[in-house]
Amino acid sequence: MSTSRYAKIVIPLVLFFVISVPAWSDGQDWEYQVVILKGITAGGTIKKQSSGIFIDVKKTETLAKLAADGWEVISVVGSTGADDTIYMRRPRSRSR
Repeated sequence: MSTSRYAKIVIPLVLFFVISVPAWSDGQDWEYQVVILKGITAGGTIKKQSSGIFIDVKKTETLAKLAADGWEVISVVGSTGADDTIYMRRPRSRSR
């Protein structure tokens, strides 16, 4: 079996395990949302930090607002410069 064929089989299984296990193993009742963050071609702003790391300012601000509302990132699908699909969850509360 070639390496690329092996990766196509194993990687989706690993991602499924990582994403799915917390949903039923910790006893917490979760709510989920999927957020599409547009890439740099859709108006993102890239800024170089003093550490030398580049960040997308709009994506960072959006994620910070969602985190302040209790959302946590559980998975990201995307690539440099492209749209990112962000899978998020937060504990379900009775008041929501």
